Amino acid sequence: MHPGLNENDARDGVIAPVYYLLLLGMGLAWGLALSLAKMAGGAGGHPIGLALWQVCVSGLMTFALSLLTTGPLPLRRDVLRFSAFCGATGVAFPAIALFWSALYLPAGVVAIAFASMPLFTYVLSVVFRVEPGERRRLLGVVLGLAAIALLVLPKTSLPAPGLAPWVVLAVVASMSMSIENFYAGGFRPRGVSSIQLSSGRQLGAAALLLPVALLTGTAVPVLQGWGTVQWAATGTGVLSGIAYTLLLYVIRVAGPVFASQTAYVITLAGVGWGMLLFDERHSAYIWSAVALTMVAVALVKPRAPKHRATPVRPVVERS
Repeated sequence: MHPGLNENDARDGVIAPVYYLLLLGMGLAWGLALSLAKMAGGAGGHPIGLALWQVCVSGLMTFALSLLTTGPLPLRRDVLRFSAFCGATGVAFPAIALFWSALYLPAGVVAIAFASMPLFTYVLSVVFRVEPGERRRLLGVVLGLAAIALLVLPKTSLPAPGLAPWVVLAVVASMSMSIENFYAGGFRPRGVSSIQLSSGRQLGAAALLLPVALLTGTAVPVLQGWGTVQWAATGTGVLSGIAYTLLLYVIRVAGPVFASQTAYVITLAGVGWGMLLFDERHSAYIWSAVALTMVAVALVKPRAPKHRATPVRPVVERS
């Protein structure tokens, strides 16, 4: 749950079927994006250059959509601050870390690490006293940590020895995204649409990554003939931009409790896409980690409030 959003916003009512389809679409998109990240890195792309390419694609796509719908991102101080912070913690660093991790890890393992994001978001909410510490949800955090331990501690868990540090890096990326979730929930600028905020965070990340890529000489060539690197990184950018925009929209119209269920789909989709595209086969430890992650997310997810069921209707966003 995003801190700063009242749990009553998660309406305990009749959820329209379209929102379940959006939930499924988000999870499938993010799961596929993880596999495309692995594909782009395996084809020779550098993680920093790939991250820049991804956020430029997402940023330009969401910026164009915002122009066609709610207008350009307002250049207010609070909006620029939001874009810079979320771009750094939720996009730029996680993108580099996940591209790097995907070079060495199965896409399914990266998906498990990615799905730990709601666990860390809840920990931050408890630490900063935004939400109370509930036994059920704290147990979920413990089980989530146990799932990560199953990935890094047994010698036969991962396909090759010495890969545990890359799992840790993927988990750190998930923690960084949790910081963004925590911040976005409490400091979302008023009067700004989801598509505008999605555009702002992507372009904010691009502004941070561009000088790094130029200084390190890792930018992906734009004018050369397009190959796997360019197409896979472009696909990652498109899918990530769509998924995050849908997440913000579903949180607004159906509530954070409902939207939080996308973590289940991301986990299963990430594992499934990895098996389909890379013929990945996992050890019993990894499958146990998948099961523990699913249970952990179920426990950490906040309960929907109990009140009279009412249909959930779309909210028209205005700039």
